[in-house]
Amino acid sequence: MKYFFFFVLFIFSAPLSAQNEDAIEYLNASEFNGKVLLSWSIMQGNTCNGIQILHSTDSMNFSQISSIEGICGSTQQSISYSFTDLSPEKNVNNYYRLQLGGLGFSWIVSVEVIDLGMNTSIVRPNPLSKTSELLFDNEANFEVFISVYSSSGVLVNMQSTVSEQILLEKSKYTAGLYHYVLTSEESGVFGTGKFVVP
Repeated sequence: MKYFFFFVLFIFSAPLSAQNEDAIEYLNASEFNGKVLLSWSIMQGNTCNGIQILHSTDSMNFSQISSIEGICGSTQQSISYSFTDLSPEKNVNNYYRLQLGGLGFSWIVSVEVIDLGMNTSIVRPNPLSKTSELLFDNEANFEVFISVYSSSGVLVNMQSTVSEQILLEKSKYTAGLYHYVLTSEESGVFGTGKFVVP
């Protein structure tokens, strides 16, 4: 009886986790102004009974955030679709996949939505891992200088960039608390913060 139970469980659970990547021509996720735009196309010759749009923050536990009802796809041509997630999780990876009724699941795509909130900069992860990112707002692509000071006020590192991030390598620092200052010729001091090296 025990083996029969597991056999039935396997038979009925298999279609729920089936994946059908051949039915999808493309599936893209992109971030814009704190929202995530999903776009995809179902290849010609494939039809499904509705589309469920699934979301996760760990790539394993997905929940439905929206659906497109009715017959999807076409036997005659590829059909494109799009969906905008207006409230993705901030400062983490957002994972998405599609469940195509009768065809199974798409592959998983991910996108990170950065939100500095009221801060001008953020270090992620903090405490530092092997490599962490210092993120800040620099849409104008000014040359930005970062000065890193030890807890006793000694300058221990200085670097610059014209992007919106600087990599902080744990191997360059000893354990302790550090303060940083962001400056540019155009804005002067526009950001400060701290990070911990374990």
